[in-house]
Amino acid sequence: MTDDLAGLVRHVHDGIDPDEAMRRVARLVEWDRHQGSAGIAAAADFVAGEAERVGLADVEVLSLPADGRTAWWTFTAPSPWTARAAHLSVGAGPRLVDYAAQPYALAVNSTATDAELSLAHLQDDAWPPGAVVLVPSAGDLDGRLLARLRDRRAGGFCVTARPDLPDHSGRLELPADSGLFAFSVLPAQLDELHRTYRLGGRVRVVVDVDTTPARMPVVVARTPTRPATGRGASSARDACLIAAHLCHPAPSANDNASGVAAALAAGRALAELPLRRPVRFVWGPEFVGLAAYVHRSAEEGRPLPTMAVNLDMAGEDQRRCGGPLIVERSPEYLPHFANAVVEACVRALPPAARSYSGAVDCDVWAWRATPFVGASDHAILADRAIGCPAVQLGHWPDRFNHSGADTLDKVDPQELRRSAAIAASAAAVVATAGPRDADRIARHLTRWTAHRMTACLPPSTDPLATERLTRHWQFGRDALPTLRQLGAGEDVLDRQTRLLADLHRTLTAACDRPPVPPPRGGPVLRRTWPGPFNLRALMGAVDEADRAWLQRRLTVDRGGFYATAMALAQSIDGVSDTARVIRTAQLDSGLEWERDVGERFLTALAGAGWVEETEQKGMG
Repeated sequence: MTDDLAGLVRHVHDGIDPDEAMRRVARLVEWDRHQGSAGIAAAADFVAGEAERVGLADVEVLSLPADGRTAWWTFTAPSPWTARAAHLSVGAGPRLVDYAAQPYALAVNSTATDAELSLAHLQDDAWPPGAVVLVPSAGDLDGRLLARLRDRRAGGFCVTARPDLPDHSGRLELPADSGLFAFSVLPAQLDELHRTYRLGGRVRVVVDVDTTPARMPVVVARTPTRPATGRGASSARDACLIAAHLCHPAPSANDNASGVAAALAAGRALAELPLRRPVRFVWGPEFVGLAAYVHRSAEEGRPLPTMAVNLDMAGEDQRRCGGPLIVERSPEYLPHFANAVVEACVRALPPAARSYSGAVDCDVWAWRATPFVGASDHAILADRAIGCPAVQLGHWPDRFNHSGADTLDKVDPQELRRSAAIAASAAAVVATAGPRDADRIARHLTRWTAHRMTACLPPSTDPLATERLTRHWQFGRDALPTLRQLGAGEDVLDRQTRLLADLHRTLTAACDRPPVPPPRGGPVLRRTWPGPFNLRALMGAVDEADRAWLQRRLTVDRGGFYATAMALAQSIDGVSDTARVIRTAQLDSGLEWERDVGERFLTALAGAGWVEETEQKGMG
């Protein structure tokens, strides 16, 4: 690492103004930041102005189509949609649901409506034309229900999306072409609608939306070019890309106004440092915005950054929201020093307190490192098709995520400061490193890898402990050569490689669990879908039976199955057969599932034409 990593991290951390960052969060939560809306355009202009104010250079708001048709690989541009007003009243009474006062109450992409309509229950044999259908549970929402609503000429529906938050609506999103409206109502509001339905009453529905042509904004910037303080010439390749998605309905304070503000705070810190290599910043709609930027960069022949840090849900108040800071590691199939550097920066944060005697650091916040999942923008960069190592800083669980309860009071200024400091410090390490620093990073990477390997020893109950130990060793071994780009010496790299090999032999002998080989043989799987993996696009490409299966799995365990799907898709490497793909996905994700789940998912991929089998025998 640098001569004094703790000193660098403290300098960066102490220079970040948490009150300034919170003022930016407070401004962002005022806008409804749907991906193709006037609100996200206003937020993008604000972010661009703030990026210039903190000292970043080449600030630009890219104006891309928001037409629902333009695609970057399988990521389709959002349709233009800005909600101006929406409310629902029982008869001539006061408004029961009012979007202006009840955030998240209107489903994204709801169609315009102004009518008095009948109510119907989902189980009714027939619905009046244009009826507002009362759906018992958000678990009932799937593509088949939406098709049924359209086929039976319903106007829209009401459902309680977050029964665990009785005072707040939860997120609903409709396909842009559904022709329906929907309200995410509170349990008490749904009860009132049921009473009205039993009495034969009607409701007044007003949904006022603007769907005139719009543009999708992506804000880009970089650190200013300054003479570095010695240690050789600077490099034009970006040392790091820091990303934070700009979208989501108001208020969405933690997800992701906090990440946007943290990236701006990191920008200010980095703009004041003498960097040998530039750091890039990107703010845009989640997934599609970064996909558009990366696609455009590839077309222009712009080299990938050395690494990336994504800030998503970066400022959570851990006590109120219920989750620690999560360092989601870059995936195992991209060996690199990024994970070790980011985690070293977390550990180097100045302690919030000390023990009674002062001998021990004591913090009142927690963090965990987890395997790669890819449920945010970092998935674009870290996909096998792109190959840029990307770490995410976020929080999970968060009991208020994707609901109207994600308000400013759920953001902790000091947590936001910590996240910004970690991102900026990690970027600074890479952007300032010279050969001596690269040698230090190599030695730290060896220690980091050794720690991961020893975690596989007894009393670990992991049935794949020996194989996982070897997988961790291979990651560290193959990550060491990536430090050549920073000038690491060959003698240092050779020594660290030998140390890891010796440790692997010793620990493998100490591990009391023999390897469990997967079945061997079978055809090799090769990915054929274009660009980074996109689960949403896959669900649109599969047949009805596969779509229903995927939807059921997501309904039962959204996070777990998303991680499963991503791990399986990314384990298709062009040399492995089905059994090895499944085993690699389990090793890399840290998840276990029944064999038929992996085979069923891969069959769905094949049915959609997203993978093909080759005649050669796969690696078992």
